[in-house]
Amino acid sequence: MKYLLITLVAVIAVCCACKAQKKYGKVVAVKEYAAAISADTTGVLIDVRTPEEYAEGHLAGARLLNVLDKSAFEEAVKMLTAGPTYYIYCRSGRRSQTAAAIMERHGLQVVDLEGGYKAWTAAGMEVKKD
Repeated sequence: MKYLLITLVAVIAVCCACKAQKKYGKVVAVKEYAAAISADTTGVLIDVRTPEEYAEGHLAGARLLNVLDKSAFEEAVKMLTAGPTYYIYCRSGRRSQTAAAIMERHGLQVVDLEGGYKAWTAAGMEVKKD
């Protein structure tokens, strides 16, 4: 019984720690993200997925910077200027958080799409296919 209680407390602690992870950039829902990219004439839209995912469909005007290609991504981020806001997204929101952390480390302002491309398409938003 004692071990069961200790195990239960440990599981609860791990679950709470996972939910308390730091968010990088400003994470916003689909409608707010769509309004922001539409209104921000100097913003830069970046898809951080793979080239294959990008070809299957992406947000119109998005530039591809594959965060899984770590060295190329880091080099591309170094070339970005600190002026505009960078609107990023991935498939579900995980990789874009990795990208946001890297971009913030380089002094860039980042807005991340909550739920990523999956949330965007689930909301019936427009996509472009190559």
